[in-house]
Amino acid sequence: MSKLTSSFCCLGLCALLAGCGGPKYSGAKRYPLAGEVTFEGQAIDLGSISFIPAGDGFPSGGVITDGKYAVPEEKGVSAGTYRVEIHWLKRTGKQLRDAETGEMYDERREALPAKLHANSELTIEVPLPKNRHDFKL
Repeated sequence: MSKLTSSFCCLGLCALLAGCGGPKYSGAKRYPLAGEVTFEGQAIDLGSISFIPAGDGFPSGGVITDGKYAVPEEKGVSAGTYRVEIHWLKRTGKQLRDAETGEMYDERREALPAKLHANSELTIEVPLPKNRHDFKL
């Protein structure tokens, strides 16, 4: 599997954390989440954001594209405290060739320190004002 395919599989798995199904859901009220994500003033062009409940609830998340994320209500989170994990697959400036297709693609690597994902201490309390939270990291 190429590195590009692996990267998109990783982002796909993060998107799956957001849940499946249509606009109808059962259980506790869910809240949509949206905002912007920057690191040292630079918009995260391609990454993921995950919301992990501190107590009851279920994880959610989505893809960050051009510095923005949006999780619709049906895939959102219920009221409570959530730990936030953010990943950034930043371009390295190097071009690689896909072994299967021969196509060239941008190499990408995790650009954020573990304190923003694996060891994240970022938290939010839902519901948020206007269901929006920007992360200026």
